[in-house]
Amino acid sequence: MILMTMNSSHEAVSLYRFLYSRFANTIGIKRQHEEIELRFTEGLSEHLKSELIDSMTQYMIDFYEERWILHMIQESFYFTDESDQHDILDIVKAIFDGEKSELPKVDRLPSRQQIMRKVIEEVLVDHSSFSFKSLETFRLNDYFECLMETIELAIDEFKLQQEYAVFVDKLRKIVKTYKPLHHTVYAVDNDKAGYLLYDSNYQVVEAPPTVRSFYPLLKQWGVETQPSLLLTLIGLAPVTINVFTNREDHGMMHTLRKVFEESVHFYSLKEAEKLGLLFTG
Repeated sequence: MILMTMNSSHEAVSLYRFLYSRFANTIGIKRQHEEIELRFTEGLSEHLKSELIDSMTQYMIDFYEERWILHMIQESFYFTDESDQHDILDIVKAIFDGEKSELPKVDRLPSRQQIMRKVIEEVLVDHSSFSFKSLETFRLNDYFECLMETIELAIDEFKLQQEYAVFVDKLRKIVKTYKPLHHTVYAVDNDKAGYLLYDSNYQVVEAPPTVRSFYPLLKQWGVETQPSLLLTLIGLAPVTINVFTNREDHGMMHTLRKVFEESVHFYSLKEAEKLGLLFTG
């Protein structure tokens, strides 16, 4: 028999329903107020114990983890704005789902599932009893430390995203102040030579001297960056930009979309070849 005491009747009902839906035929499950009793009429075999540990591990993560993370974001890192809290939470979830493998130190994070499973394995022993409060207070320290480390990485990424949003907003404002030097510019991705630029008559466009004087202006706006395709296009200020590339998911392309919005259009290099622009000039 295992006796579990939850923090509230609501939590006990939730866990009872979860366990009953999975083990009604193999475990005797009873609930009374905040307590849940598990009885093993045919004994607690290793196979049944493993299934119970896996299920309880997943339940703890699914039912409690998000509220723990939000509590930490607010109480330990002092983010009080709900929108910021949920933006950081989304990044934490992306890290857990393996969608942020490019972040520094993310590959060093321990497995929170393994940590939680080890704790559950230690307490789910036949003829034992435990309270959820004691579990939180004394046994989940390593798990909470893993969450804290992940939140720290998420906050760093969140701050970078905020800086990027400010950067893009400044560039948009600069674009609106410039008079177009060309109505249409074609930018063709040449891996070896960078991007080749053409005007509406398919003549090669060189960055005019005024573009160089444009860089100090960026610093006045608080934009610190090196000359690039992005800045050259801002200096040329075309009404329409047609970009030919097979690397549409590249970070630079993402920034071009953000800065020029509906003015920029993307095509494959095959389309540039049809126009006779591929690797010429």
